[in-house]
Parts: sequence; structure tokens; C-alpha cells
Amino acid sequence: MLPARGWISIGLAAAIAAIATLLRLQRRRHARLTFTTAASTAPHPAPVPPPLAHADAIGRRHLGLIDNNQPAHPTVPAPIGVDSNDTEVSLFRLPGSGLALDGEGAVPAARAVLAAVLTTGAADTASVRPVVVTTAALLAQLLPAGHPVVGLDPDGTAYDGERLIVLADTDAAVTYAEEEMTSRRRLLDTFDTTTIADLHARNDHAETPPPYVLLIEPATRHAGRVQAIATHRSALDLHPIVLGPHDNLPSIEITRDGTTRSDRPHPLHRVSTLSAEDLAAVLAMLTDAQARPEPGIDIDDPADTTPAAPTVEPCPVPLEDPSALVHLRVLGPVTVTTAAGPVTTGMRSGSYTVLAVLATHPAGRTLHQLTADLHPDVNPASAVKRVRTDITTARRVLRTATGHDEPMFIVFDPATGRYHLDPQTVTVDLWHMLTAINHATISDNDDETLAALRRATDLYAGDFAEGRDHAWAVDYATSYRHQILTAYARIAEILEPDHPDRAVAALERATDLDPVNEELYQRIMRIHGRQQRPDAVRRTLRLLEERLADLADAEPSQATRRVAERQLPPAVSRAGRTS
Repeated sequence: MLPARGWISIGLAAAIAAIATLLRLQRRRHARLTFTTAASTAPHPAPVPPPLAHADAIGRRHLGLIDNNQPAHPTVPAPIGVDSNDTEVSLFRLPGSGLALDGEGAVPAARAVLAAVLTTGAADTASVRPVVVTTAALLAQLLPAGHPVVGLDPDGTAYDGERLIVLADTDAAVTYAEEEMTSRRRLLDTFDTTTIADLHARNDHAETPPPYVLLIEPATRHAGRVQAIATHRSALDLHPIVLGPHDNLPSIEITRDGTTRSDRPHPLHRVSTLSAEDLAAVLAMLTDAQARPEPGIDIDDPADTTPAAPTVEPCPVPLEDPSALVHLRVLGPVTVTTAAGPVTTGMRSGSYTVLAVLATHPAGRTLHQLTADLHPDVNPASAVKRVRTDITTARRVLRTATGHDEPMFIVFDPATGRYHLDPQTVTVDLWHMLTAINHATISDNDDETLAALRRATDLYAGDFAEGRDHAWAVDYATSYRHQILTAYARIAEILEPDHPDRAVAALERATDLDPVNEELYQRIMRIHGRQQRPDAVRRTLRLLEERLADLADAEPSQATRRVAERQLPPAVSRAGRTS
């Protein structure tokens, strides 16, 4: 994985994918529902920098992420490499008193260790989100030249506080770790227990010290102090890591590709390695993903109505009464129907997925693009064979199901080298939905607009390719979900003057599709406020609070709280602030 820039284990890829999932949810929280642009088959921009996109794809598949409304929870904390059986190895479960990294690959390995530790528990409670203490000089060595040497919370606003503590030098870092060691020992004495793990197992207190990692360079004059900390590694959940040789810690020599050598038996067979640029990208993702007080966007503030238009493929305009032989549904579970009924036998899982990919690319995909989408972790030659087999199977099954031997259904264009769905024989629910939305955007008649939007929302039977864990699909699903949210928002705008309760019902249906988009709740509270329903305003805000609490302890933005406050009578509003 990341062959040109390093190698990372499946566990670290999964941790990166978990952060990406959290960022996608955060973006959905703040997405504006502006009904001004044409519908599009294009995906939402991924929150992962291009160099890490492959890791995100592999990690997401490993996590089996199907529910796009929940953060991901990797099972291995701080996955820093694999053993000889390719089983993930956690830094926190290594034997011995710590770890010293040496050799040509030590610096890339230290980058991966830092990434593995800080991505651990990002979507869990604060008690399992580790803290790393290091020095400015060492962090500068790990990051690209000239990159700011700061922690994850440089402005001091994150609810969890700083998890990457950068100190002036090794003496300061070791002193900090010694103070933490003393504090933890006193805590254990207070509760008459012997290990931090035992403390976490109890439920009669609120003390939850997280794993603590000391990452420093070797310094002879501090060796004794580091060894004293290492002695308490297991009991106090303190993990010293030295970038360089250290006589009193288990030491491994790391080659350029991450393979390890050691004079003594060691569980690590290969460790993950990262480039400086990739570590910087991971740290940036972590900074963006942290829960913190946010200004948010007030629905009454003007939205940007002139966003940069993405380059999109033209979407085929299906006939109102399509005569196509095959009806492909990709909104919700992928299904295929002919005049004889649903196609239930003979179709490979991969064939359904190829059809779904091509539905999102009406202009087609090359064989290379299809293999990259569907089989990012498979040998390219094997991936090509799989895709060819899936295309051949789809054609054969569709010919049998329709009773027509001539159509190709999936057409190859030699001029472009692309495969695409034949719009004369295949119609797609996604295309119908987008066509309806486009009709609504250009109509100046509210009745026509409302009818078109209802056609669109009726067609939306669920997330794109629901139930399939291919990483390529998630950003397409986000795009189509967002477009249908804007449709519901516009429906509510049209209905509210004469039918406010129906407008609220439309918006509540939208919150079922995306429970974290704050503008939906702002719109609902505003309607309740206009109808003099303060209790309904408060219920709506509480519902949002509950749903965001599952999003790494996030809270409604300041803008959303202001919208709620404006809907309450002054006396009620003051009481709410006082309480």
C-alpha cells in the first residue's frame, strides 16, 4: 500500500478511513441546502488528500462501512505493523518496556507510529484517545521542511484539549512524562488499584486517563529517567518510544521497506512507514476532525449562490415512459428489473457493482478506471479479469432476462476506450431523479416545481448502492443524498405558507436521510417558531444534540443555537440561557 511513498498495514489504513468517515460526517453537518445549481452525477469531493485516497479505500473496505451515518471504530488500537502471520500489532500491546526504532527506515516508521497513535479512538470517547508528547525538533524531522511544528489544537478550542503536545526539548518532554507518571500513580493509590486498565474497568468514578506516548530522540543523560518511565509502561499505560538506539528498551532495526530486524525475538515483522507529506496530511485530517465549538452557518445568512461549477458528465435524459428493456435501480440496494420481473439469479455481485459504477458515469469508464474503482487492493491483471468477467456475465444475464439476444447493454466505445450503459436499452433511477431535479431548477411555476421535486424524492429509495462497502461509492452517495436534501428543503419552502405542518414533515423526512445536517434542523425550528411552538423548537434542538453526540462528541454550532433562540419568546430565551 502506498508503494511509492511507503507501506502501511491494513490496520493503519482502517484508522485513516475512520478519520475520513468522521470528516465526511462533519462536512455533511455544515452543507448548505441551496437549490440553485443543476443536478449532477459527480461525487462530492473526498476529504482525503489524493496520496491517502488508496489507504482510505482499502481501510474502508476492511472496516466494512455500510452505515454512512455513523463514525467508524477500528478494532486494533495504535496499529503500527504486522507480525509474521500478517496479524496487526498494536503499540499498546507490545511486550517489554517500550520501543527503540533504528535503521534506515526508522524515521518513516516513526511517522507511521505517530499517525497510528493519534488516529486511535478518534470516533470514541476521550478516554481511549491517546496523547503524544514529543519535541519540536523531532516533529520537524518527521514533517516536510518548513511545515508548522504545532499540535492538533493550536488555537486551544478542541473539547478534548491538545493530544499532540510539542515541547521545547527532550528534557522538557521527559519531565512532562515524569509528572504524568506521578499523577497516574497517585490516581491508582486513591482508588486502591494497581493498573490503569483496572481503573478503566471500574464504573464508580469518572477518571479515565488515556494511553500516553512519549516520542523522543536518544539522549544519554536522560537514559535513566526514560528507563524509570519505561518500568511503569504496562501499569500506567505510558509508552516510551525512542527514535534511535537505546540500550534499555527493546530495539528493532527497520529497513527502507519497513521490514524489521532484531537480535531478540520481537512480534513486529514489518512496520508501517509514511512519507513526511503523508504524515502532514494525516495530522491535518485529525485537526479538522476534532470536536470543538463551531460558529456554523446561520440559515438566515446569505448562501454563496455562485459556487465553482464542477466539471460534470452530461446525464442522459430518460423518456417519461421509457421503453428500455432493463430498469436499473441504484438508489438503495442495486437491483435490475425487466418486463418479466426482478433479475434474481445468475448475476454476479461484481456485475451489479459494475452497473452501479457506470450509472454514475453516463459517458463511461475505461477498464483501468473500473479496476481502480472496484479492486484497488487486487493485482491489476487479476482485477482486469474480474471486471471483464463481470461485464460478460451482466450482458449474458440481461439477454436471457429480456429475451433479446442482440443488445449489448454495456457498450464499448473504441474511440474513447470506455464502457458505458446503453441509454436505449437501460434506464436508471438515478438519471430520472436528476432529470426531475433539473426540471425543478428551471421551472418558474411552483406547482410544476413541486411536482418535479416529488418525483425526485419518490425515486430516492435509499443511499446510492446501499449495502455495498466499496469505498468509491461513498462520495457519490454523499452527493446524491445532498441533492435530495436540497429537494426536500425546496419542497418545504413552497409548502410552508399554506401548509406549515407538511413543510415540517418534509424536512423531518430529510433528517431521517441525513441525521447530522444542521440546516435541516434550523429550517424546522424556524417554521415552529413562526407557528409559536417553543416546545417543538426545544425538542428539535435536543434531537440534534442527541444525534451529534454520537459524532465524536460534537455539539450544535453557535449558529444553530442562535436560530433556536430567535424562535423562543424573550422570557423563555432568557430562562434557557440561565439554565
